Amino acid sequence: MTTDVTQMGRRNGLWREMLDGWVKALTEPSLDAFRAQKGRADPLKTVIGVGLLGLVIGLWAVVAGPASLATRPDAIWVDLLRIIFFTEADFFIISLILFFIAQGFGGEGSLIQQSYLLSLVVAPLGMVVTAFLFVGDKLGLTLAAILNPLSPIGIVSIFIILFSLYGLLLLFFALQAAHEIQSSAVFYTVGAPVVVWGILRVASMFVAQEENLITTEWGFIAGQWEKGTLQELLLGHLWLVAFSVVIAVVLGVVMGVFITWPSRHPRLSHVVVLIPLALFLLLWAASSGLMGEAMGDSVMTTVKGWDRSLMRVEGFFAAPCDIVGAVVSKPVAVGMIGAAFTIILYALFLTGEAASDLTLYILGIILTIPSVALFGAMIGTLGTGPFNAAFALILYSQLPIVRNTYTGIKAVAPEVTEAGRGMGMTEWQLLLKVKLPMAVPVIMTGVRVAIVMLVGITSIAAYIGNDTLGKYIFDGMNRAQPKRYIAGAILVATLALAVDYFLGWLQNVLTPEGLKGRREAA
Repeated sequence: MTTDVTQMGRRNGLWREMLDGWVKALTEPSLDAFRAQKGRADPLKTVIGVGLLGLVIGLWAVVAGPASLATRPDAIWVDLLRIIFFTEADFFIISLILFFIAQGFGGEGSLIQQSYLLSLVVAPLGMVVTAFLFVGDKLGLTLAAILNPLSPIGIVSIFIILFSLYGLLLLFFALQAAHEIQSSAVFYTVGAPVVVWGILRVASMFVAQEENLITTEWGFIAGQWEKGTLQELLLGHLWLVAFSVVIAVVLGVVMGVFITWPSRHPRLSHVVVLIPLALFLLLWAASSGLMGEAMGDSVMTTVKGWDRSLMRVEGFFAAPCDIVGAVVSKPVAVGMIGAAFTIILYALFLTGEAASDLTLYILGIILTIPSVALFGAMIGTLGTGPFNAAFALILYSQLPIVRNTYTGIKAVAPEVTEAGRGMGMTEWQLLLKVKLPMAVPVIMTGVRVAIVMLVGITSIAAYIGNDTLGKYIFDGMNRAQPKRYIAGAILVATLALAVDYFLGWLQNVLTPEGLKGRREAA
């Protein structure tokens, strides 16, 4: 009698601990909560929890009868045991794979602890998802109706997405608590098998010659590559971004430096500023006919000849030559824009930090203007083509570059600049040898943000006649061909990710070794 009571108490204690672990894992999403549960790891509780999940899935299969889990009416118990067994097997196989990957990233936990913590998330959340599928089946809800935000039940899709993200967050906490590894290592631990599975799944699609979105888009992109169209549009996209970025970085860094300096009065030595101003105004006056129609016709004839020569260039440098040709063919606009920016830069040079807030405010307003509207507003002055697009891209990129340049220079410790002055450095030497090198990480972050942003905006430049990857998007929309605009979106997103990765590497290269050591120590 005493033995039976003791065994019953142990069983009740086991169930109570398991349910308590589920509740704490789901309601206290924190690393400390999972660390507290790690000491209660028990293989029996793991097996029972996953087994209950398999039982719920099996009951759903018996009642709802989905095609992927078909059961036989004359062998229900056998099918239930089969589903429970495969649920257990799948869980522990996946847990074992994650365990070996985590060990490769320096994990120190045991397989028992990891499996138990994972079961605290997978078992209850799996039951909730299965219950949701059962209710949806009984109500006659299809997956398409649930995920359609325009359907009456479409709001459920938001909860599904949030629920999935919450479950993924809990899995990250479970793995990190089990192995005491960095968050990045947890991400790679989970991402590695997903990537491998994705590659194998996609490979199987092509082997089986399946007709779906992935194979259709791949076939379209491969066909465009064979025709040479994709290379042409990709080069046009990259060259337009590169041309705009070079000018934008120089302009933005200079403006950012100027608004960190103290205000100053005009001096006679500043007359040198009149040289570029006079040249731009002379170009504008000569090409617009203010200095006589003969002079204007001569200038326009010359620049059109240059434009035609540049348009004859073929191959890799065809796109940059087209951009330069589009710029030189509009000397009136070049003169106006050059004179305006010369005046703006000199005004910032004089006002210095007093104009910092106003400058950043104006640049912030420019960034809020829709790109299509800005492109359209400048058609009257700059026409369509690369000049219009490049000018808009330069304007859009100024805020992150100027702001980060200003922030990076102002973040340099006063003790450092005072030490430089004590060594006899001039203000220019302090800027070039102390402030700018120490501000490189912050400046590069702004440049990185600006370039990735421009990669996306450049696709819209196809709207005004530029040969960029956005041409696929607009052509697909005009022709009602989903494969074209989906391919365009995929290509632009892939290019943005690749550029961001390259800029991250470049930022690490340009950061001084002393600052790298300080950052790692911090």
